[in-house]
Amino acid sequence: KIVNWKTHLKFPGEARLSPAAKDLVTKLLCNVNQRLGSTGASQIKAHPWFEGVEWENIYQMEAAFIPEVNDDLDTQNFEKFDEEDNQSQAPSRTGPWRKMLSSKDINFVGYTYKNFEIVNDYQVPGIAELKKKETKPKRPSVKSLFESE
Repeated sequence: KIVNWKTHLKFPGEARLSPAAKDLVTKLLCNVNQRLGSTGASQIKAHPWFEGVEWENIYQMEAAFIPEVNDDLDTQNFEKFDEEDNQSQAPSRTGPWRKMLSSKDINFVGYTYKNFEIVNDYQVPGIAELKKKETKPKRPSVKSLFESE
């Protein structure tokens, strides 16, 4: 839904968001060339919602919420969701899609693999050329919010 934010973004009345919070959300959920922060982190830091944040001391400040964690496997701070019936999520064994896939393809339905290391390996044929063709504007990283400018 975030991709189609123009049709899906609605602020429910019970959310009680400040005008600055609504403005921040709408300025972050927009086309990249109009997005808050598209010219650097200082744009985001200057937004009224962050008024009062001492960016230069942020690493020394105590967090507003420090979760209690008992051990590495403690999940008490995560929302609990009802387990869904796995049968309802499994693809149907019948239907028109079945004709489009071979039996070996069916084993990979829903499987995703990404090899990010190879994308940055300029020794692999074609990678350097692909990198040169990238023309999308670079989005600022969240890390830049915490770096001094």
